[in-house]
Amino acid sequence: MMKILKNIRFLLLFLLPFTLISYYILFVQTELYESSSTVLIKDLKPSSTPTDMLTALMPTSSSNIQDSKLIEKFIYSTEMFRKVDKKFSLKEHYMSNKLDFLQRMYSFSSSEDFLKLYKKRLVISYDELSNTLDIACLHTDPKRAKEMLQYIIVEAEKKLNMYDKENGNELLDFIKNQEKQNKKVLLHSIETLLAYQNDHKTIDPSIDIRAKSTILAEMEKKVVQKDIEYANLKQYMNTNSIELKTLSAEIKSLKKKREEIRSELSGVSKNELNEDLFEFETLKSDVEFNKERYKQTLIQLDMAMIQATQNAKNFIVITKPTLAEDYSSPDKVKNIITLFMVLFMIYGIISMIYSIIKDHRD
Repeated sequence: MMKILKNIRFLLLFLLPFTLISYYILFVQTELYESSSTVLIKDLKPSSTPTDMLTALMPTSSSNIQDSKLIEKFIYSTEMFRKVDKKFSLKEHYMSNKLDFLQRMYSFSSSEDFLKLYKKRLVISYDELSNTLDIACLHTDPKRAKEMLQYIIVEAEKKLNMYDKENGNELLDFIKNQEKQNKKVLLHSIETLLAYQNDHKTIDPSIDIRAKSTILAEMEKKVVQKDIEYANLKQYMNTNSIELKTLSAEIKSLKKKREEIRSELSGVSKNELNEDLFEFETLKSDVEFNKERYKQTLIQLDMAMIQATQNAKNFIVITKPTLAEDYSSPDKVKNIITLFMVLFMIYGIISMIYSIIKDHRD
């Protein structure tokens, strides 16, 4: 009787489960073919020059890691699943007889169930040493697995560049506003300078100052000459003579004019050329500054327009999607050996517990 019970226990706990599950693994479980590819995300945007040696020695893979993680998130996303489903009728495939009854989706399966199965059939890993992204796709048809992986890589590159273009368009809008404002400021400063020139009837006060300085020097020279001439004539002519009176009046006129020009140059007079020069130079420097700022804005605008229109990221396919010749999942031999060990362990533990209980009863 005890032997019969032992045989029944062995049959129920080990032999029957092992036979049924092994049959499922060997003849029923869906065989999946893997297509794999390795890609490198290359940033085409010009990188800034390192400011110091420490920065130059630091690794520059942070951008690649971020891009790779973004791509991983997108490939696993509902949006990507819908794209692949629309292209390859993925839901229909998941509900077909090509999948075994345990892995198959049914009419009562939720959208989350389909998404989970889609994620389960994708394997994505990032290699930090080479900064590459390894992507693998599993399918019951090796050709379809390759086609799906090719489509996923193309769509992922489009999405990543779309992110950059959206950021570039936002930057472009900002710089366009800056360009309009800076142009308005530049035109206003030019108008202010022109109004100053029109009001003072001068192109550049510094030119007037140089001209008046030249005139003053000539006048000083002329005054000295007339003084010498007057002193010479005075030695043998009467001071009341017409010649000396005329020469004396001329000298007084020259000296008066000289003093007027001196006062204009020193800023004491009504015109105050020194203050005018300061005001003019201030307005002129404003125009130059606004002109340079507007020039830099135009340069930034050109760069932003290029970044907003071109692809900033390039997917370099290191290894093209492969076409599998044999299935990669499941590993039937490994699974059967694992099943044997687990069931044998369970059977041994239960048998041991049964023996202990029996000994206590006796």
